[in-house]
Amino acid sequence: MKAFNFTPGGAYRPLSEINVIPLVDVMMVLLIIFMVTTPMIQGGVEVRLPQAASAAPAIQEGLVVTIDRDRSVYLERRKMTLDEFEAVFAAVYSPTSNRPVFIKADVDVPYGAVIAVLDKIKTHGVTNLGLVTEPIPRRR
Repeated sequence: MKAFNFTPGGAYRPLSEINVIPLVDVMMVLLIIFMVTTPMIQGGVEVRLPQAASAAPAIQEGLVVTIDRDRSVYLERRKMTLDEFEAVFAAVYSPTSNRPVFIKADVDVPYGAVIAVLDKIKTHGVTNLGLVTEPIPRRR
C-alpha cells in the first residue's frame, strides 16, 4: 500500500481546487495598506484654508497650486519661487487640455501674493480655475 494514496486502484489524481486563502490574505493586506496611505497621498502641503459658506470645489483631476503663509509657492508638492513656478507651470500645463487648476492659499497669505500667482496662471490660458476653501462648521 502506498502512502497518501486516497483513490481506489492506486492512481494519483490531480488536485483541481485553487487554494484561495493565501490570495484572500494578500488582498486584505493590500486593502489595509491602500486605506492607510490614500489620505496621506491626498494631503499635499498643509495650509489653513479660509472658510466660506458656499461649497468648495471638489478637487478632481487637475493641478493644485498651494501658497503657504511664508508665501512659498508649490505646484502639487514641489516648492519653488514665483519665477520658477511660471517656467514649470508653462511646461506642465497645456491650454488645449482645459485641465482645471485649483489654488489653495493659507488664510494668512496677503491678497497681493494670491493675485501674483493667479496672474502667472492666467497668462498661460487657464480658463478652468477654482479657489479651495473649507466649509464653515455648522452649529447644532
